[in-house]
Amino acid sequence: MPGTLIVSLDFELFWGMLDVCPLEKYQNNVLGGRKAIPQLLELFQKHGIHATWAAVGFLFAENYEEVRRYFPENKPGYANEKLNAYREFAKIGKNEQEAPCFYAPSLLEKIAAVPGQEIGSHTFSHYYCREAGQTPEQFAEDLAAAKAIAGDHGYHLTSVILPRNQCEPEYTDILRQAGFTAYRDEENDWIYNKVKSGLLFKVLRTLDMYLPLTGQGGYTPKCENGIWNLTGSRMFRPIRPCLPLEGLKLRRIKRQMLHAAKNGLTFHLWWHPHNVGVRTEEHLKQLDEIFSYYEELKETYGMRSLNMREAAESLSKQEGTQ
Repeated sequence: MPGTLIVSLDFELFWGMLDVCPLEKYQNNVLGGRKAIPQLLELFQKHGIHATWAAVGFLFAENYEEVRRYFPENKPGYANEKLNAYREFAKIGKNEQEAPCFYAPSLLEKIAAVPGQEIGSHTFSHYYCREAGQTPEQFAEDLAAAKAIAGDHGYHLTSVILPRNQCEPEYTDILRQAGFTAYRDEENDWIYNKVKSGLLFKVLRTLDMYLPLTGQGGYTPKCENGIWNLTGSRMFRPIRPCLPLEGLKLRRIKRQMLHAAKNGLTFHLWWHPHNVGVRTEEHLKQLDEIFSYYEELKETYGMRSLNMREAAESLSKQEGTQ
């Protein structure tokens, strides 16, 4: 098997930042991310990159009147009220024109029109699977709403990225029952597995951006409860002007890609559009360098670029021939 590059984007606009900061502090990133999407699509076409865009279900709606028709009866009962996305509709505009940080049907149409680009799910309401108060039953209803609104807009969802990569074994069975064939799990390395939180975790994750603390990140995907686990290998993190180490960041990613290409493994690169919403040209230049290197690996080692749906289909076909 040739090595595989998977690219996925968590397409959430501001929905994933509700509990992090006020909109006014992050609005430029979100609006800049919207403007960056056509440029990202051009870059993907230039280098033959297939990607999965996992969209929050709210983004599909033309307006509030439409989205509320899909609200599940059993909404997530988070103990932390800041995570309750449904309460935000009283504070924002009613459509994409009035609330561009919360609706995005026009952008989804643009993405879907580009060859190789898959529209996936980021759940209906940016659902958090590990938060106190929510239940598997609420999760199932959220997924049903996500599938329904996307389906009514002509999108067949088979790939899902759970917000903050939060998943539990029993939830993968719910994903399968909802008709998903692939999901992206959190990175599988010793930092995530042994250092659960706190300052040490943040320091180690930052260092791992530049130095190979956790190895190469390539892997052979596994089928779990009838759904393919396409684990994330590396987040493409925003430029940190206070740390002049961007060259090391790119070198780290390219070495991981090389390892996957030479050993027939999967390397999964991901980020959010709002991560490149400021200093956009600099970020696009970095991604251009990464994807130019992919083309070298494709020429030398036969590496291929697949979105999550394509990867799941390829893996299922391979499993069926063994």
